Amino acid sequence: MWNTCGPDTVHLTFKEGGGRTPTELACLLEEFQKQCDLPTHPLIRDRGVQGFANAAVDEAAGLRLDWTRPNEEGNNAGFFCLQIKGAWFEAADGETQADFLQLMQAYGVYRCTRLDFQQTSRTTNRLTPWWIKKFEVGDFRVIGKKHYEPRGLKTADGDYPHGATLYHGSRTSERFARQYDKHLQSDFGPPRRRDEIEVKGQTARDLWTSMHEELLLTGTTRDFQRRDTALIQQGHDPSPLPIRDTSRWRGNQLPQKWAQVATEPSTWATLFDDDPIQVKPRERKVTHLLKSYRYAGDNFGSAVSVMFCKYLEEEQELGTERSVASENAYSRIVDEMFLGANEERVDAFCGELAPSLGKRVKATWLAMLRTAASNLEEFRD
Repeated sequence: MWNTCGPDTVHLTFKEGGGRTPTELACLLEEFQKQCDLPTHPLIRDRGVQGFANAAVDEAAGLRLDWTRPNEEGNNAGFFCLQIKGAWFEAADGETQADFLQLMQAYGVYRCTRLDFQQTSRTTNRLTPWWIKKFEVGDFRVIGKKHYEPRGLKTADGDYPHGATLYHGSRTSERFARQYDKHLQSDFGPPRRRDEIEVKGQTARDLWTSMHEELLLTGTTRDFQRRDTALIQQGHDPSPLPIRDTSRWRGNQLPQKWAQVATEPSTWATLFDDDPIQVKPRERKVTHLLKSYRYAGDNFGSAVSVMFCKYLEEEQELGTERSVASENAYSRIVDEMFLGANEERVDAFCGELAPSLGKRVKATWLAMLRTAASNLEEFRD
């Protein structure tokens, strides 16, 4: 489940008219999320970005919609833009992604302004710091990218204990790439490196067209591998990031046609064999619910466990049998957690779950809250 590849971010612009409006698209998005049992949450209104006047954000879904109505002042009047973020792709499998992107195309995309692809591969000895060292000594180069920039907290020994990111090219160019260690960024899962390429401008529009032609044949975004990202590179290089082994010229100036002579590093080329890395559904994101649960365990687990032992001993001192005393102590601890919970936070956590599950979880939570309140009254009496 950790080796993945496919789209990671998409920005689509639509033009009002022919039945297309930002309000209608928002309703369509909500319907799709619920129908496919994907995370969703009530929209939050915000100021628009990139010249748009208004915005609506569904953080749980990983969707953002910016718009300027035809009768409003400002830039982009009569246009609206949908940002499909990485969080959305993390929650959807390949077939759902294909259905959604085809739905957007059928709705009438005016222009695709950005399209990111990612590939994630498990590794322990080829993490980002290893790649940084290879670029620094001149062993590796990226075709079409003169500059690279490593970022991260570097020790005196040249290590990156907290992880690092390696950037290739300029963020303002049509093709911009980054490499980083996904397990450190997400604080979840086994060691793995993620390679991302951010495509904009005409290249993004060409790739969007190519992707939909391929979707008609494959029916899933999980089939996007070597051949489907060919348009990204100059010269139609077949890999998402055209890295070349230039170690033979280390310390010397590269020959004029080095890109035609140099080969892919073996550690990189094997990712794009005829039998490529096994692509499975993307890893689920570490939600705020899971992060908060881990934080509570790390910071309050000691206090909660000691309180449980205290309640257990108090019950036994009253003559209660140990098994019954243990149940009473557990119930008391859980009841106190329910009574101390913030319902707004509960709603936010439930919104991160699939809609059908989130509704059931909230109903169960309310029932447990009522039970906790009744148990507290009985205990006080």
